[in-house]
Amino acid sequence: MIKGYESGRSLLETPLSVGYITAKDFERYPNSSLLPSINLIPGVRMEERSPGSYRLNIRGSLLRSPFGVRNIKVYWNDMPFTDAGGNTYLNIVDPSTVGSIEVLKGPGGSMYGANTGGIVVLHTDDAPIGINQDTKNHRFRVQLNGGSYGNFGEQAQWKFTSGKLNSSFTQSHLQGDGYRDHSKLRKDVFQWNGNTRLSAKDKMEWIALYADLYYQTPGGLTLAQMEQNPRQARAVAIDQKAAIYNKTIFTGLSNTHEFNSHWSNTTSFSYSHTDFTNPFITNYEKRKEDNFSARSKFVYSSSFDNHDIKLIGGAEWLYSEADIDNYGNKQGSPDTVQAKDQLWVRQWFPFVQFEWQLNKKLLLQVGASTNSNIYWYKQLTGTDHSKKEKKFDDQFLPRFALLYPFSRIISVFATVSKGFSPPTIAEIRASDANINTNLQPEFGWNYESGFRGHSANNRFQYEGSVYLFKLEQAIVRRLNSGGAEYFVNAGGTDQKGAEVRASYSLLNKPCGGFNMVRLWSGYTYNDYVFTNYTVNSTDYSGNAVTGVPKSIFIAGLDINTTPGIYLYVSVNQTSKLPLNDANDEFAKAYTLLQAKIGWKKQFGQAAIELFAGADNLLNEDYSLGNDINAFGKRYYNPSPVNNYFGGVIVNF
Repeated sequence: MIKGYESGRSLLETPLSVGYITAKDFERYPNSSLLPSINLIPGVRMEERSPGSYRLNIRGSLLRSPFGVRNIKVYWNDMPFTDAGGNTYLNIVDPSTVGSIEVLKGPGGSMYGANTGGIVVLHTDDAPIGINQDTKNHRFRVQLNGGSYGNFGEQAQWKFTSGKLNSSFTQSHLQGDGYRDHSKLRKDVFQWNGNTRLSAKDKMEWIALYADLYYQTPGGLTLAQMEQNPRQARAVAIDQKAAIYNKTIFTGLSNTHEFNSHWSNTTSFSYSHTDFTNPFITNYEKRKEDNFSARSKFVYSSSFDNHDIKLIGGAEWLYSEADIDNYGNKQGSPDTVQAKDQLWVRQWFPFVQFEWQLNKKLLLQVGASTNSNIYWYKQLTGTDHSKKEKKFDDQFLPRFALLYPFSRIISVFATVSKGFSPPTIAEIRASDANINTNLQPEFGWNYESGFRGHSANNRFQYEGSVYLFKLEQAIVRRLNSGGAEYFVNAGGTDQKGAEVRASYSLLNKPCGGFNMVRLWSGYTYNDYVFTNYTVNSTDYSGNAVTGVPKSIFIAGLDINTTPGIYLYVSVNQTSKLPLNDANDEFAKAYTLLQAKIGWKKQFGQAAIELFAGADNLLNEDYSLGNDINAFGKRYYNPSPVNNYFGGVIVNF
């Protein structure tokens, strides 16, 4: 059941390209990272420059992301997880607290505000709750896992369920030495989430998360350095103790009230505080951020004469404050003040969507929002300490979608939507410590059509889509001679692509000791080029968009047996990709082979699971996260060669 755009429909009846990750998908890999599961979705690519340093892009949105998430909006249930400054700390999320993920591909400004890449919705794994039941249930889960390069993880979870309450407490710890020198990781997360029935008409949900994340940043290597010793770090990164320290508190509360059988309202509030420290090669940055959000939506639904209609209307408000201080970096300690700045950002947008299903067949969705974005800044160093304002033009973001089911097992859809993404705080005030007031929002139109279907017995499932996204004023990351980053508008891009996914279950019922044998695959094709893109006197128009592979093929085999033994095998083939705008340096293609084998056994109310696995079984030399347009051609962040993991899970 897809919840995005208030669909509440099955995937076959949903008029958009959507990737859906379930708990079964998470089981294919060790649950220390969301990365391998997210990379199962065609058109979506999560990268890792070093342990803890992740990037997420949907359909080529990596271009402006040195790390983290940009121009993508992330929600946790109905609460915005992306702040008003456009940043999302996805690396603080503990995968074990996520029950499923929806990735809504393509611009989603009509209901979700500023984005050009798409929407990611994290859903907690809360069990359904009743109204008048008095039964109580306590469940505990403990996991220990370890692996190559000093990897060790521990997790404890307590779930309590009664008739009206669902509560989950999770504590987790993860650490590792890293494949490369100076790439250690330590991550501690404490989370409480749940929901409760306040009455027959009110359901309240909450989340409270505290994360303490530390990881070292070894820096990019040149091709010669990588070939000489891929495990080395830049000497200056070691000397300067380059690393990230991130302590974040995120809290959110939402309530859904059902007025009657037709009307309902969901209102949410969230607050987060981040204490961020980054001793870097060129400076030492300290950043404190406070973020607030409020979102409220009303939903009206009705049926008449074999027609279904739904009307959604609401508004979202986001506000961020950031104090950013830069010092000289003296071997990992702050030195002389370089710059001190304060920034404030406010976004808000009203939205509306009308949905009409005619004769239980043709489905029409029409939606739009009007986005307002403004920021203020104050430079505390220098002579002018006045507070200045920068307001972007308001943006009208429409979306049109049609779906027609030819039968109960096949449907086609088409969408047209506009996206808009203003520069983030990290781009306006990048690591070069300048306030870039000339940086403009990027925007563009997406045109898409696709199909979905399955066989009569549901053993064979398939879907595909093609799209054209024309992006204007694309924001591109660049590095100066000192290694500090800054951002420029790069004219535009034409992004043409195709995505296909299919799966086939060899068994439709248990047979010969096998409960399930399933083959699955996916394919992504990207034909992305710059249009009207000139930097200084160099014209890059017509070149392939930097950092985007032409094609990605994924496939796998899932086997579950009656004795409880399971095997998951997957392969990822990624083509070469350009490392700079000139397209004269490419990261080579690679093939990743991964496998996990395990055994599950139930003992009354308790269960035990033992598992082991391996990554990069073909021992490929590759870089999963490259530093695009890096100064001095230091593009490469080598990933581990063949490595292993194992662990035990006890439920009781």
